[in-house]
Amino acid sequence: MFDDNDFVCRHMQLTKADIIKVIRDKNISSFEVLQDETDIATICGSCVADIEEILEDEIAKREV
Repeated sequence: MFDDNDFVCRHMQLTKADIIKVIRDKNISSFEVLQDETDIATICGSCVADIEEILEDEIAKREV
């Protein structure tokens, strides 16, 4: 999918690594909270599915 340094949300200039860091640091488990923290997917929304997938992967890692 994305490498760590690839931009996932181009409008907010957030890479996959940036998003994962926020998810882990804030222990985020919902898209809405992630959006509140980063303003991600608030301009065009084309990255929503990719962000949701990254979030789901991070939540699944916690449950192992």
